[in-house]
Amino acid sequence: MKLSFKFKIATISFVVSGALLAVFGFVFFTFAFQAGLDRIDREILTMADSSLHTVRPPEHWQNFDKSLQFIYGETRMASIALRVVEPDGTVLFQSDNAPTELTALPRPARAEPPPPLPGAETSLMDRLDRDLDGLVSPDEFDGPPHAFGQADADADGFISRQEALHIPRAPGKPRPEFKQPPLEFQSSFQTLETATGNWRIGLFSNTELSVMIAMDMSAFYADINRFRTAFFITVSLGLILLGLTSWFLAARAMHPVAVIARTAAGITAKGLDRRIPMVGKDIELERLVTIFNHMLDRLEKSYHQAVRFSADAAHELQTPLTILQGELDNAIQTSADGSDEQQRYSLLLDELRNLKAVVQKLLLLAHADEGRLRINAQPVDLSELICDAAEDTEMMAPKLQIETRIPDGVTGSADPALLNQALRNMTSNAAKYTDPNGRVLFTLEQKNEAVRFTLANTSPPIPDDDRPLLFDRFHRVDKARTAAGSGLGLSLAREIARAHGGDLVLNPYAHGMVSFTLTLPAG
Repeated sequence: MKLSFKFKIATISFVVSGALLAVFGFVFFTFAFQAGLDRIDREILTMADSSLHTVRPPEHWQNFDKSLQFIYGETRMASIALRVVEPDGTVLFQSDNAPTELTALPRPARAEPPPPLPGAETSLMDRLDRDLDGLVSPDEFDGPPHAFGQADADADGFISRQEALHIPRAPGKPRPEFKQPPLEFQSSFQTLETATGNWRIGLFSNTELSVMIAMDMSAFYADINRFRTAFFITVSLGLILLGLTSWFLAARAMHPVAVIARTAAGITAKGLDRRIPMVGKDIELERLVTIFNHMLDRLEKSYHQAVRFSADAAHELQTPLTILQGELDNAIQTSADGSDEQQRYSLLLDELRNLKAVVQKLLLLAHADEGRLRINAQPVDLSELICDAAEDTEMMAPKLQIETRIPDGVTGSADPALLNQALRNMTSNAAKYTDPNGRVLFTLEQKNEAVRFTLANTSPPIPDDDRPLLFDRFHRVDKARTAAGSGLGLSLAREIARAHGGDLVLNPYAHGMVSFTLTLPAG
């Protein structure tokens, strides 16, 4: 099945745009989904970050859970779960809404403590902790006095960190502070599918414990699904609008081509003066229209030259042919009856008459081509005219069976001489092509404002290759049987019918008969 160029343009535009939208939607949703996961991961990391850098007592996590409830509210906290586990597997804390599948997750690897700095094992503080454990400064000791001895000089007023927190302080003396470096922790994230839905899990661990914070992804997936639904609805409407727009633009783009085709289709032999209008302002279309119009100029010029030549040649031949006909008539009259000379002159005279008929037909066709075929239209009794044509056919071919279906009183508006010429051409053609002892049928009928005359004769069907060429000039279906014909009869008959506002057509082969229908306006 052949598809129009407009349909192809619209389809290609629709498919390409739809594919681009599909790719864009896939990439966009991939990034949106990943961005949503990253947002959840950042939120989980923010929760855990503040509690994993230092050592926390066990009761801290109970307070931590309450703090989250205060911040997020009870409704939001229903989608957040917490699980804290010591290195030996002891569960320090677990939320009530924590999914059971959370306990099956392997604990993340503990973060290794950072390696000691070079020389740290021989630092003064380490030596004091090892050798002078238990010594304190006399300024900070509230108990009974005792001798510090050499230790006071070596320790330079320092005590061990383990005991400093338990030494009584002198009034107004702050307790020494020993800042501990922040703990490092490792983190990883994964999505866990459970019976209650999907959870996003953040796994954190430092040297002291492992923390698992889970966040329910139901709201996240609900947002993604709503967004996907809205996107698909919008894209569907966009594709419909895109399809209509593509069809409109394709039709608009092909409109100049349609105008060119319509104008070119309306240019006939009698309308070669028509030209294709300049459609659009595109350079390509302007060039195409210019080329077409120049081609039409050349065709019109050549055609008129050919028509003038045919008319001039036919007109110039009429005079010498008439003179030859007169001379042959005189020669026949002066020749002895039955002599060879008289028979030869008679044969030449018949050929000359055929030649004059051809010249006369060519002249009529030339006038028809130029639009100068003068029609002297007047009411004509078509019933009588066709009955006369049937009688002439019976006299021309007495062996044929002539049938007529001609009602009385059918009239039409026509030129009697030209119409009679057309009828003679049709009947002559039927007499030559009808099978021996065949049948010729004359049918006349009037329908609405038209008169239809159908001439049918028994004959083999016309070959399919010859049917489109049947009305071409000098075309012969069977050249062996039409050696005496000119091949101009049907062409001239059709031109006469069209000059009257009617037409002559070949009907489909039926009932073993070839038939032609001549249509004329009713009188």
